[in-house]
Amino acid sequence: MRILFVVVLAASSALWSLPADAEKRDDLFLDLVKERNAAATWARHIGDDCVWVGNGLNVATRANVSGMQIDTGKRVEITDFMARDYGDAAVLTYMVIEHHPQAAGETTVRLRKMDTYLLREGRWQLVANAEVVGKPDRKAVSVDAATLDRLTGTYETLLDGKPVLTKIFRKDTRLFAQTQGQEPGELIPLSPTLFFDAAEPQDGGPENVFVLGADGRATTWTWRSAGVEFPAKRVSD
Repeated sequence: MRILFVVVLAASSALWSLPADAEKRDDLFLDLVKERNAAATWARHIGDDCVWVGNGLNVATRANVSGMQIDTGKRVEITDFMARDYGDAAVLTYMVIEHHPQAAGETTVRLRKMDTYLLREGRWQLVANAEVVGKPDRKAVSVDAATLDRLTGTYETLLDGKPVLTKIFRKDTRLFAQTQGQEPGELIPLSPTLFFDAAEPQDGGPENVFVLGADGRATTWTWRSAGVEFPAKRVSD
């Protein structure tokens, strides 16, 4: 089970009745999130019946999570915050960026969280949390135009028994993929034959794997995500 770490953040005290102004309500909810990520105030707004869902398949309770709190001296940023207020319930979504001190310097971990709060007896209490941990940043490499040209062409894959075509093409020293009926998306190189989708640079999102034939040109392209693969064969240049 992954240990949940906490860090001390500056958090303001507040009265938890909702202000009428929408911007002030968002500030109040953001304060709730900051307090939950602070060691000294972690449990202040968490209901006894709260449940957590993480990257695994198990559901944790408050007792489980409380027993795993360790202060590691990490720094935390909260970004991309959004609050949806339903009166006596609120759903908060945001990104937590954790900077963990390591012997070699610092390691950054990103988590996307979604919290559900209920207003109980005049106080907001967390009743459910779900989170996804992003994979470490991937570092792009430089690939020249001639190498990219070995990958370009039209590829065919079968989805539910039906052929679907994807065009792989180059613009200068950038590679793109466009599946029929979709907008083109850039592919960022991790190696001359392994690329990731530019739309998801930090999420551990889809990978694009090319296999070269004897003539040095790609014969297959595989789109791979979360262990699921869709192989495609090159059918034309």
